Amino acid sequence: MQQSMVRRAADEFTRGNYLVALDLYRELSDQIGAQYFHTNIWLCEKNLRSRGRRNCTQLPLNAVKVACVMDEFTFHSYEPECNLFPLTPENSIAELEAFSPDLLFIESAWRGKDELWNRKIGTLSRELREMLRWCKERQVPTMFWNKEDPIHFETFLTTAQQFDYVFTTDIDCIARYKAALGHERVYFLPFACQPKTHNPIELYSRKDAFCFAGAYYVRYPERTRDLENYVLEFPKFKPLEIFDRNFGKDDVNYKFPAEYEPFIVGTLPFNEIDKAYKGYRYSINLNSIKQSQTMFARRVFELLGSNTITVSNFSRGVRLMFGDMVIASDSGKEIVDRLQRLDGESSLKFRLAGLRKVMLEHTYEHRLAYVARKVLGWRGGSALPTMVFVALVKSKDEYQRVIDTYLSQRHANKRLLVVLSSNTDVMQMPVTDDESVKVLTCDQAKQLRIGQCLKEAEWLAVLSADDYYGPNYLVDLAIASRYGQFPVIGKASRYQWNGDAIRLFAAGCEYHIDVSLPARSSAIRADAIHGERMLHPWLEYQISKVWEQPGLAIDAFNYCENGYQTSDLSAVKACVDDMQLDTGITINELTKIAEEIPPAEFDESSLPNWNAARLVQILGEVRHPQISIEILQGGLSINSNLPDGKHEYIYAAQELPVGTLPIRNMMDTHLDASPGLNVQYVFVFLNDKKQKISHVIHSANCNHSAAIPEGTAFVRMGWRIYGSGASTIKSLLWGHRKLEPARLLGRSEVLLLTNQYPSYDDLYRNGFVHSRVKSYRQLGVNVDVFRLHQRVATSYHEFENIDVVTGSQDALRKILDSGRYKTVLVHFLSPLMWEVLESYPQLGKVVWVHGAEIHPWHRREYNYETEGERTKAMRESEGRMAFWRGILKPMAPNLKLVFVSNSFAEEVFQDIGFRLPNDDYTVIHNPIDTEMFSYRAKSIEQRKRVLSIRPFASRQYANDLSANAIMKLSKKSCFKDMEFRIIGDGKLFDETVEPLREFSNVIIERRFLSHAEIADLHRDYGVFLVPTRWDSHGVSRDEAMASGLVPVTNAVAAIPEFVDDECGMLVAAEDADGVASAVEKLYENPSLFSKLSINAAKRVIAQRSNNKMIKMEIDFFATIK
Repeated sequence: MQQSMVRRAADEFTRGNYLVALDLYRELSDQIGAQYFHTNIWLCEKNLRSRGRRNCTQLPLNAVKVACVMDEFTFHSYEPECNLFPLTPENSIAELEAFSPDLLFIESAWRGKDELWNRKIGTLSRELREMLRWCKERQVPTMFWNKEDPIHFETFLTTAQQFDYVFTTDIDCIARYKAALGHERVYFLPFACQPKTHNPIELYSRKDAFCFAGAYYVRYPERTRDLENYVLEFPKFKPLEIFDRNFGKDDVNYKFPAEYEPFIVGTLPFNEIDKAYKGYRYSINLNSIKQSQTMFARRVFELLGSNTITVSNFSRGVRLMFGDMVIASDSGKEIVDRLQRLDGESSLKFRLAGLRKVMLEHTYEHRLAYVARKVLGWRGGSALPTMVFVALVKSKDEYQRVIDTYLSQRHANKRLLVVLSSNTDVMQMPVTDDESVKVLTCDQAKQLRIGQCLKEAEWLAVLSADDYYGPNYLVDLAIASRYGQFPVIGKASRYQWNGDAIRLFAAGCEYHIDVSLPARSSAIRADAIHGERMLHPWLEYQISKVWEQPGLAIDAFNYCENGYQTSDLSAVKACVDDMQLDTGITINELTKIAEEIPPAEFDESSLPNWNAARLVQILGEVRHPQISIEILQGGLSINSNLPDGKHEYIYAAQELPVGTLPIRNMMDTHLDASPGLNVQYVFVFLNDKKQKISHVIHSANCNHSAAIPEGTAFVRMGWRIYGSGASTIKSLLWGHRKLEPARLLGRSEVLLLTNQYPSYDDLYRNGFVHSRVKSYRQLGVNVDVFRLHQRVATSYHEFENIDVVTGSQDALRKILDSGRYKTVLVHFLSPLMWEVLESYPQLGKVVWVHGAEIHPWHRREYNYETEGERTKAMRESEGRMAFWRGILKPMAPNLKLVFVSNSFAEEVFQDIGFRLPNDDYTVIHNPIDTEMFSYRAKSIEQRKRVLSIRPFASRQYANDLSANAIMKLSKKSCFKDMEFRIIGDGKLFDETVEPLREFSNVIIERRFLSHAEIADLHRDYGVFLVPTRWDSHGVSRDEAMASGLVPVTNAVAAIPEFVDDECGMLVAAEDADGVASAVEKLYENPSLFSKLSINAAKRVIAQRSNNKMIKMEIDFFATIK
């Protein structure tokens, strides 16, 4: 590859394409070494300069001249960062000549300056082509930014082809661009925040309420459904106010329904958007694109930059890039639950974390710098200023504290000046080899002016040896310099140790301007200080004073005045240091991943397709003065000289009988066409008299599905050609191209692989797996979750703050190919899973065995009602058992098993016919969340209240035994004094509960419950009815026991390992009479009920509590790498 790049660079240089050659030589320098290509780069730059192009490598970023076509939002975002000139269509060439830009920056603009570029970018208008020609002649680099990907990938693909460099907001589109454009100059460029506009400086008194400023879109039903859910839930927590972008208009497609009217407070003009961003404590973001790994609404960046708690519907991109700093979920209840956990202090730390993330990684200065590096070879560094700490120390201990404080600072650009007091011996101070630290004696400092210590753009921060400075103290001062021109930045609101407690002083000053700031908790700009003053006397005086000039007050954290005077520094840190949050993937990691993405490869060998010859055969001869169609080696070539804004339809000469098309119920197609011309394909549906019924028009390079109208007998195909250009049609695919992401992003070194996972619509899908993932996270071990489903497109969802990827075997291979994972945790291992996993022998694999996936057929014989079902089960059982024996004897490399009970392990060994060595497996019970399912003493009256929460998916759950037992109890005298509540769902629900509907004291609910809802119900009941025909453990039973409910269950399989007569009621298998008698016995014997209730909770807490089991699991899989 590198040899071919060298050849390509040389060829481009020979042809005079110095810009392309320069880019290739720079890429080679990064890969092989700059020393080998220094001369080549110098020659390219020399030739470019001879053509009038400036060398921008050392220019300040704001001096780079950028000519642009941008929509209003984008223009105002980039304008403060460079010399930005907006072009107009009619005068663009004259404007380019006069401005002489270093770069042409065109975005996927819909309107551009003064709305003059309407429909001119996506259609590759004459004006745009002339601008690109002007730039090419002068070797001015051109870049195209599609901010509308992935939805409008096809819309702007032909335009993108004309540019030297392409940038996209959607990392998933990069592979497609590289394949379509035939080059590697495609990069990731997301939205960002403009700190001059979107910053935390307070302008209003924030309302303790939610704000949504936006529109209602009927055409986005999922987005609308999310908003409806929020409107139901949020007002229960805090007030909600909506600014309607279309307030007063009557278009039904954009009109909020009547139920929203109590929340609508009007509209906001563009120049008052700050009211929505800074006038409320909480702001709502709604994403229309939810499945992209990086593309989401720009509002997220702007709200975080405005220091506003941001809640959002789910977006894979938001979750990956910002982790927990945006509360993103489609469930309003989940969002409210997470908000309620943020008290006053933690909510401020939460806001600070989001603000810091945006200002350190996601400003438009960062974006332009990245563009300049890739396109112009710019070599500038961080725009954050150098912070100079200066400290006066009087002892060795103070000196060490100052050094430790300085070294703990995460800000990269920093220096330290240590001034020793008159009675301090420099020779007694420990030597540091850090060149950024300079130690001055008292005499030296008396002879040194402050101005001699500082460079022009630096900031001076006084460090007190008595005070505690957190790791992000300097970082937060530095990023605040982005918000505007302030002479002083610091902490007016601050924590203080006053001798007996840590208290917040001067609360309410945060993010206000013109505030007096103490020198020891702030920084002053070099040009704002009196540089002629001598350092030592000035420092002695100033350390306890406020600055003469007022400035910007920022947050109160990462600092405690007199913090080192307390004997418990950990308490100070707990109060002022940052909270632990998942901050998402860094922008540097994302851009690195994006740059390494290869061109997409497509395999459609199994799909019917029509090649160029077949298309010409159908189309027939084309006679058009401005359009030519011919077969070339690469496919069907279409050339158009139509004027801008004009289109033509060209139809096939023959109608095709619908039965001859390679389709079934739907017409699934994909036209593979090279960019260069806006060409669409058309299907006209005709009846048996060849009269038109309807038609569809599809864009190229996109999957489409069309329903065939009733009565269709024939189909006529055609082309819709717009404007001028050329394109080659490679084929028409009768099916869908797999447009899967080239890279699947992750954040952990541990992947959890499962066959199912809960969602808000399906709460019971392996809920015990979800409980584990949440518990791992609580102990600081994050795992990525992958749900394997065959023959599905890759998708993403969130459930209770856990992200889940769902995909096929190919998607699983992609995520493992990233190389980031060291261990895979598997639940319900299947042959499909193992087919992928066995290709990664170096990965540690820990497999939890649960039951159905390893059982021979006879273990679940109760599920088979017919001989046919039994025969099928026996056949499947043979394959299943052969699969397990194949991977367990001999044991596959780096594979360990986890059983949830000893009984189950012994059962498996009996079924497979051999024991595993002790080192190859362990037994760890399912963890029970004894905090959520916490014990509350039960009154004896609660023995009369019986609860059953069960799936009704199969006979394994023995709900029929429960129903039969209740029927038997109905004949007992105690029955009328009791209440039964049955909750669940599944295919057997209706037939099982039907006999019980006659009883008024039997409450029947067909629904799923969340863990929180189950825990709430546990508080109201005393007996848990949970018969079973088999179980390896019994999680729902244990959760009820932990809450103090007495279980009534069967002594089968592993149940006696967890329940005995001291903590529950055990009855024989299939014994409905025994179940009824056990419930009656608890009713008749209150003291027995009370004893069993207490013992049930004690048994679970002692044997299966979350803390114990989860730590055992983490310790076990941590050793397998």
